[in-house]
Amino acid sequence: MKICVFTGTRAEYGLLTPLLKRLEADPDMKLTLLVTGTHLSERHGHTVDAIRADGFTIGAEVVLPLDDDSHLGVALAMGEAVSGCARALDGIKPDLLVLLGDRWECLACATAANLISVPVAHIHGGETTEGAVDEQFRHAVTKLSRLHFTSCEPYRRRVIQMGEAPDTVFNVGALGVENVKTVPLMDREALEADLGFSLGEKFLLVTYHPATLAENGAAETEGFFAGLEAVLAEAEPLKAVITGANADPGGSLVDARAARLHDKFPGRTLVSPSLGLVRYLSAMGLCSAVVGNSSSGILEAPSFKVPTVNVGDRQKGRERAASVFDCAPDADAVARTLRRALSPEGANIAKQARNPYEKYGTSQRMLDILKQGAPNGAKPFFDIDYRLSKD
Repeated sequence: MKICVFTGTRAEYGLLTPLLKRLEADPDMKLTLLVTGTHLSERHGHTVDAIRADGFTIGAEVVLPLDDDSHLGVALAMGEAVSGCARALDGIKPDLLVLLGDRWECLACATAANLISVPVAHIHGGETTEGAVDEQFRHAVTKLSRLHFTSCEPYRRRVIQMGEAPDTVFNVGALGVENVKTVPLMDREALEADLGFSLGEKFLLVTYHPATLAENGAAETEGFFAGLEAVLAEAEPLKAVITGANADPGGSLVDARAARLHDKFPGRTLVSPSLGLVRYLSAMGLCSAVVGNSSSGILEAPSFKVPTVNVGDRQKGRERAASVFDCAPDADAVARTLRRALSPEGANIAKQARNPYEKYGTSQRMLDILKQGAPNGAKPFFDIDYRLSKD
């Protein structure tokens, strides 16, 4: 069975890694990757180099114009993603396309696949993120897919509620949590040497992306960094490792504000466009708190027993552990919530929290389902003719 796995960002590639390794090792599967988005952007770290270093076969690379992160610029880039992914899939000719998440690049590839009759398997459908346009994209990808791997039972029920056949929807847990449990991580000394940065006694792991549905995203970005700046100013030993924003409208503004924070605290902050999977998870396991609005603070951080300060509405609606402290995107709220997360109370709550996304053997369960096709004697999903009607 020829499987094409789509990846457009460093974050989703990291989540896909355990499944990619299982597909690569299985003699019944032929794996190839379709790589696009920020992976091919120097500004975002050119993370296709990490994919090549991991040894996976890249069947196609689709370069997108990402320098213009205005709303129009992203819309035009999405149009190029549809045509580029269609050409790539037509050349690869997979039996199945696997994609994860909710970004515009993901929707573009799912759209292209449907138009050229390639069935789609979707990971992380059914979730809710009320503060980002990804909310609409995720549900659109669900309706363009024929097989669904959800991370929690409420999400499985939601996908079925959207009209998908129950025997094509599986609650398998989150691949990111499997990474937490299985990826060999770096200790503090090794991570510091690799980063060229002393982490100090305590440090924050910071990832902030544009809140694409916010009425005033610029004000929310400023409120977040102002609150972070206030805590750094009052807690002299505290340091921060800050990763770059994704390729959404307002991403360059976020990166510019992070650079200003670094200019104010040059010895206490490290700004990197991408840490990569191992360094990012290693930093998460060693940090005092995860801060920002990334899904990693919701999905993975609770399994490290590390508190999360989740800012704004970007992740609103997602299932969350008790270790996730939500706050408004203004300076006072961010600073106040961050102080609580860094307190003995916050650390104790994180130690006792249960991660709702944690389930044993996620990638193996996904592989087993891919190999078996639809249950109950139904025709395997990859054999079904999904061609568009000629009527």
